Amino acid sequence: ALDRVEDILSRQRYIAGDRFTEADVRLFVTLIRFDAIYVQHFKTNRCRIVDYPNMQAYVCEVYQMDHVSDTVDFFHIKNHYAGSHVSINPLSIIPRGPELPDY
Repeated sequence: ALDRVEDILSRQRYIAGDRFTEADVRLFVTLIRFDAIYVQHFKTNRCRIVDYPNMQAYVCEVYQMDHVSDTVDFFHIKNHYAGSHVSINPLSIIPRGPELPDY
């Protein structure tokens, strides 16, 4: 799926075309969490978002939109996932990394 999103974003600015839509909001909340927690927590480590140039640029652009960064709390994201999925992380170990890009 990430390869497909990368392909779409290589041809157009937003996921559904040339306008920012609800589909972009939904995609953003997944992508912004991906490198921070999904790679480690869900073992989705074939590629990270930073390895996809179009998706990385997209995440940076959306993150920099007015008030979007105010809604992203990496401390909360990591603590929530690490602490609430005991079947995946029974000891609730919260990773220090990875280093995240400066969005």
